[in-house]
Amino acid sequence: LFRKGRVMPGRQISPWLPEQDRLHLAVLGKLAEECNELAIRATRCVIQGIDEADPESRRSNRIEMQREIADVLACIATAEEHFRLDSMPERFLDKRVGYREWHQLIADQEKANG
Repeated sequence: LFRKGRVMPGRQISPWLPEQDRLHLAVLGKLAEECNELAIRATRCVIQGIDEADPESRRSNRIEMQREIADVLACIATAEEHFRLDSMPERFLDKRVGYREWHQLIADQEKANG
């Protein structure tokens, strides 16, 4: 987009501005924070195992995963309410079915490979 302080030919800068509403920022910021904490915990479970304990804190990965999922679900509900978002139940159910099918494919492959 930029070269030596100039806009490249044929490109325009989008005039959008970052969110300014403090309450919007609080809701979005907390949602992002909690999602990141869940991602960190999920990664820890991948590395250490869900039924193991964190070697530093000695906290159960399973319990901490449950806690982070609950935090994210609470933030999702708050964001849906605050921004009047559709929870998209049909998409949610479609995703659940798709994930189950994917997991079954993995299980079937594991079984076939012995």
